Amino acid sequence: MDQIVDRIRAVKSELPEAQRALASFILADPAAAAARTILELSEAVGVSTGSITRLSRALGLAGYSQLRLALAADQGARDARGTWRDDIGADIGERDSLEQVAAAVAGTVAGVVTRTVEGLDLAVAEEAARRIADAGRVELFGVGGSATMAVEFQQRLYRIGLPVWSWSDTHVALTGAALLGRGDVALVLSHSGGTREAREVLAEAASRGATTIAVTNDPASPCTEHAELVLLTCVRSAGLRAEAVLARHAQMTVLDMLYIAVAQRTYARTTEAMAATEQAVRPYRTQG
Repeated sequence: MDQIVDRIRAVKSELPEAQRALASFILADPAAAAARTILELSEAVGVSTGSITRLSRALGLAGYSQLRLALAADQGARDARGTWRDDIGADIGERDSLEQVAAAVAGTVAGVVTRTVEGLDLAVAEEAARRIADAGRVELFGVGGSATMAVEFQQRLYRIGLPVWSWSDTHVALTGAALLGRGDVALVLSHSGGTREAREVLAEAASRGATTIAVTNDPASPCTEHAELVLLTCVRSAGLRAEAVLARHAQMTVLDMLYIAVAQRTYARTTEAMAATEQAVRPYRTQG
């Protein structure tokens, strides 16, 4: 069935003057109109309760109570669509097939990865990899989705023998940053770059003389003020909510490149560590 506001809009020009004024009032703010009793609506618009009843019947409804319910249902549907767009995006509908979903996801993710790689300053990335490879201690920090990426990066660096820690608790991260010094590295992930916690961890690490690295989507964000090296992702909200999906893919693209670059610079130690860790976990893997 058509939404009630669409039906009101369609018949508005053909309505008598009082009902037309009532229709205009409802269309201006359907939710506010639905919140009023028939007497309150009558006083607000300056029309009789009879005009309200006649408009309801002209719309195919039994009376004003049904009109209020229809307006409330419309608002609920609009809220649901807005929530869906905010979280999933406008390119994927609730009735799309899984094939359409797969194509939309693949295209969006491929686009953000490509743009991030193309926009990344490779000279800065090279320097960041060198500092991490030579560091006496590496501290990683992120909150929310960025924390997940920090943990993944920590596990990969740890496996090749680097002294690396990852924190999502601000107090613990600040404690770690305060213990850093020259030759150490603090790397913070923040998609927006405006997270207060990220900025403060970088500032603390910088005050101790450590190398500070920010992975962010905004080159002008506050956290870059305290970052010696800035690695930029390139995420534009399109089809999928950036913070929920795209930011993590972009961040992992940067971290993948950093990981490989670090492994190249520590090749002997890396291969030895890989062999040792592989041997340690081999008994727990299914033999094919």
